[in-house]
Amino acid sequence: MRNTAIPSKEATTRPLFEPPTEKHERPDEWSGPLGFVIGGFARPSMQAERDGALAEQCFEAANALIEAILDKRVADYEVANAALFLYRHCFELLLKAGLPPEIRAKKDIHHLGNLARSYAHHKKQAGQLVLAWVIKRCDELAAIDPGSEAFRYGDYGTPEAKNGSLIDDEVHVDLLHLKSAMSALSAALVEQNWLIRMARGERP
Repeated sequence: MRNTAIPSKEATTRPLFEPPTEKHERPDEWSGPLGFVIGGFARPSMQAERDGALAEQCFEAANALIEAILDKRVADYEVANAALFLYRHCFELLLKAGLPPEIRAKKDIHHLGNLARSYAHHKKQAGQLVLAWVIKRCDELAAIDPGSEAFRYGDYGTPEAKNGSLIDDEVHVDLLHLKSAMSALSAALVEQNWLIRMARGERP
């Protein structure tokens, strides 16, 4: 249910972005005051680290939406595009994070299928194998949302498969299958990204 109460003065006038002070310090992530720290020391210095950190945030946010649906705290249709966009953006960032830095700087593209093939090519040069199903899953997402606009803006146009054939413009996404498939794809890409695994606490 939407909150229709008259907003407080603080809600309409207090700045959203404020300099951090001692009152914002806390012993752990579960203590108050709850909030976000962005920029400064919270911003990873390397592009691959930034890509990976944001990918992790998108993935966790998408999973939180799925869990909210399963817990019946929100209806599935109310957050469909948001969940799909967050998953999709996560994988775009994971693929970019896995590219060599000099290649990543030139890869300002959004097509997951093309990114996946570039990713696989450079991983092969580094002696790593990207499984065929990973590229196929990225192609599937790219067929529906080739330019990162369909899920973001709800503008699906007439989706086409890789071979140019038209795809049904009305499709169903099974929620539990979505969560399982996205978890598998995330795990496959994170497995090949040492920076993300190290950020999670893994050590050689």
